[in-house]
Amino acid sequence: MSSTQNSSSASVFDNSNYEGPPCHCSQPIIPCISWTDENPGRRYFNRELHGFVVWIDKDRPCLWQKRSLLEARDKIRRQSHEIKALRDAVDKANAQVAALELSRTTGSKIEFLKAVEELLQQNVIDSDKKFRSFVVSSWGGFLLATAVLVYV
Repeated sequence: MSSTQNSSSASVFDNSNYEGPPCHCSQPIIPCISWTDENPGRRYFNRELHGFVVWIDKDRPCLWQKRSLLEARDKIRRQSHEIKALRDAVDKANAQVAALELSRTTGSKIEFLKAVEELLQQNVIDSDKKFRSFVVSSWGGFLLATAVLVYV
């Protein structure tokens, strides 16, 4: 495995049957699977800090195995990309539906709030009329009472 390969070309697998040699720094190593063009599906031990340590599979895959594994890897990558694109499209569609529902309910709420505001304004006007009527009546009563007292 060349040193130019990056971590995206490998995957970790969990198998307790594989106990490899410790890394040169005496730390435990992790079994991984290579997905590079040179070694597709070949297992190796990896130390996260240092990278490749040693191959688990001593033999390289033969030509037909290599071709099959590379085709499978590429197909999985394409399908993963398509799945991500579909998820993004579904998220976008859900956001549009939610916005549409919000606009539908908001429109009726705005009309409702306008109707409530008009009712409140009408109630304020009616209250003002009643208050003026009360003040006029009170002054009329006061003047009448004053006139009666002056007459007497």
